[in-house]
Amino acid sequence: MSLRDLHALEENLVAWAAESGEMARQYFRRTGELSFKHGREAVTEADGAIEAMLRRRIAAVYPEDHVIGEEMGDAGGDPAPGAWVWQVDPIDGTLNFALGMPNFCTSLAVLEGDRIVAACVHQPLAMDTYSAFAGGGARLNGHPLTVSGRQPLAEALLSTQFKRGGGFVQDPELLQAFALAPLKCRRVGAIALELAWVASGACDALVGDFGDGIHLWDVAAGLLLIQEAGGRISDHRGRPYQAGGAELVASNGVVHDEIVDLIGRYR
Repeated sequence: MSLRDLHALEENLVAWAAESGEMARQYFRRTGELSFKHGREAVTEADGAIEAMLRRRIAAVYPEDHVIGEEMGDAGGDPAPGAWVWQVDPIDGTLNFALGMPNFCTSLAVLEGDRIVAACVHQPLAMDTYSAFAGGGARLNGHPLTVSGRQPLAEALLSTQFKRGGGFVQDPELLQAFALAPLKCRRVGAIALELAWVASGACDALVGDFGDGIHLWDVAAGLLLIQEAGGRISDHRGRPYQAGGAELVASNGVVHDEIVDLIGRYR
């Protein structure tokens, strides 16, 4: 894949994410009665409308590509050989969005085989766009970004995503350790946005424990952003993170080993 291809791909991601953000702002605090789908996940009319728009945009420019989205799933069968695979989350943090809270985003990632080649996370209310392509660095609103250098963990801001089926929720001592170890701990409820914040240096690490696995549309964009911003990604044991894995540590790199070691004490 040429550098020109990746530049153009990133530009399209940014443009389409911005269009998604405009749609989300029109729906914000106008979503009506709160409703849920499988797994008690919130869903709104906006989720489906935005994903449908994104699928139209992708099909018009990349007709041979394969799209997997949170709302419409994987409806196209197996991707053709050499086709890019798009992972689309029209609104990550839908419950926040439906309740009128500002921390939600659109997340888009493009994969070539198992390799994430381009990514974009757009936070509509802040008008912040995080984007990257493989080997080309990461950007916030077009300006280069890097992870923080804050250390040790006792001075770090940690974000967490602990689901009911995960080991953290089942182990009160481990959960308490992670409440006490960092300087501050946050739970935002929009993992794509939280990963983007790690990439930008606003947050120093994210620890996720999902029990039954993490959907790739939730994390693919954020993983590339952190990689291109100079951070580190692994599972809870420090091994390379595998797509769909339930355990995730994403950090600025310098507090990573402390986090893995802390988990290891209780596992």
